[in-house]
Amino acid sequence: MLKELVRIVDVYDDRAKDTVKAALLNHSVIDSHSTGLPMMEDVIEQYKSGKLTAPSSVLCLARVGDLWSDPTYNRILELRYSNQKQHIERRGGFSHVSADVLSAFVRPNIWKAVTTKGNNRTSMLYGVTNDLNARIVISCKLHPKDISHEEMIRIESLDHTIDAVYRTNQSGDHKFKSAYYAKESWAVELYKFVEPFSIDIAGTNEDAEFSCPSHSYLSLARKLAGDEYVKKYLRVFTELKCDTVIFGNAVVAGSLFLKTFAKHITEVDTQNNRDSFKDCMKFWFKQRETIYKEVDPSKKCLTQQELTEGNAVYKGNEPAVSRFVSIYNEYCNREKLFDRLTFNGTYSTAIPLGGDVFENFLDMASVVVRSGLRDMANNPVIR
Repeated sequence: MLKELVRIVDVYDDRAKDTVKAALLNHSVIDSHSTGLPMMEDVIEQYKSGKLTAPSSVLCLARVGDLWSDPTYNRILELRYSNQKQHIERRGGFSHVSADVLSAFVRPNIWKAVTTKGNNRTSMLYGVTNDLNARIVISCKLHPKDISHEEMIRIESLDHTIDAVYRTNQSGDHKFKSAYYAKESWAVELYKFVEPFSIDIAGTNEDAEFSCPSHSYLSLARKLAGDEYVKKYLRVFTELKCDTVIFGNAVVAGSLFLKTFAKHITEVDTQNNRDSFKDCMKFWFKQRETIYKEVDPSKKCLTQQELTEGNAVYKGNEPAVSRFVSIYNEYCNREKLFDRLTFNGTYSTAIPLGGDVFENFLDMASVVVRSGLRDMANNPVIR
């Protein structure tokens, strides 16, 4: 969704804490910018009059008060001014040498310079000087006068996302957002993949009912489990409204569970004419607390955190997949107890922990966690 431009210094004035503003004003500019360059406002006037033509790029000096940003693809409204304070304190002030060259595009008709690189640097120079006329070196690029608004966004986003790839302080969400508006194929394709499930990534679909903050995990799930099983997991999760935020690592584990144990799950579905995985998720995420309310109020519904516990320490997916086995088997056993479901009578659980499929799962697992996976799959995962 396209958004209105914001002036970078106005956002700083509105959002930076007073303590940060005071800290930055205690510092000064410690070196000089390049000299002999034209003023950006003169470059824009020359472009308006026809003395300069597009597309072209001019190295010039811009006043910080003349620089704007587009929240459509840029993270101007999410800047961390405390980080700017730390940077200025470590550097001993604002350094033009360290700031290097910013990048901006001049949008015709409104004649505003929209930055694609340099929100933080503009804010820091303004914070240190409190001067709208403080100058900073910028590469001023000129959009053609007949360009569409959509094409301007695409070109600017592409310039922004190329820069974002090489900056470790730019989160995965921000990289996806800029890549999407730059119409990079991988981001557009992933957007279209989750759109039918009303899932938003990084604010690119503000009408969506759900959000997934881990686009890289979605891509990983598709790579490891395949689109069929990722779609099944997302369909069930969103239809049941298990949560409004979808954990990427849970998507990976759930999709791998569906793929790895597809044989047994299909057998249960066929024998009972039902979607046993959906029914399992419904019980654990939506019904469990209500069902046990009278007999055991301590029993709560399952959370994604409980399914993926320990993922921050061990990045593999095997423990969470094992927990999916646990909740699926426990659900099926409960349904069998009430004569609402049947499965192969040879085994004590719907997914046999002594069967070939589970043994193969163990063989493929990392030796770091392999010894504990059977216990995880054989025991309830939550209170």
